[in-house]
Amino acid sequence: MAQTPVLNTARLTLRPFRLGDASRFVALAGDLAVARMTSDIPHPLHIWQCRRWLRQARGEVRFAIEHEGQLIGGVGYFCQRTRVGELGFWLGQDYWGQGFATEASRAVVTYAFTAGNLEALTSANFIDNPASARILTKLGFTANGRMRTQSVARGHEIDCTTWRLEREAAQVIYRLPQQAAVAAGAWMRLFARISGR
Repeated sequence: MAQTPVLNTARLTLRPFRLGDASRFVALAGDLAVARMTSDIPHPLHIWQCRRWLRQARGEVRFAIEHEGQLIGGVGYFCQRTRVGELGFWLGQDYWGQGFATEASRAVVTYAFTAGNLEALTSANFIDNPASARILTKLGFTANGRMRTQSVARGHEIDCTTWRLEREAAQVIYRLPQQAAVAAGAWMRLFARISGR
């Protein structure tokens, strides 16, 4: 997987996570109100667990969400040998309700469909997390089912709504270039590099 770039939005900087983020990460994501809305963040969250997570990529494209120079959350997507990614996001509780998750996720969705060249993105939210459902709706995702998913912080499975956004819909919503144009642009850049132009 390519190195995570830096993306800028109107209010946010999305950058690769660093080991130096561990203490702040634990303070934000270790809050039970945050951890319980994710599938894989434990509670309590220990600094060693966070450092281990920061060292492992496992096919994920992960962005630290920074606002005014301070880490406030995370967003990214995971692909496992397919062209379908799974979007996830979280914010520290003090930053809820301000549009940050939507703003950050919009940038990552655009990146995933262009640089990542995905065919679709999926996501899921626990049914007791309507705020995430609203965010996914704003991003153009369509609810397409239900499933049960483990919440490590809660220690048991929770009902989830599943969501999907197809490339064709994303091209309209996000005004993405057509796949052929993206591929042609990549070939032109490669040709220019090879030919020294």
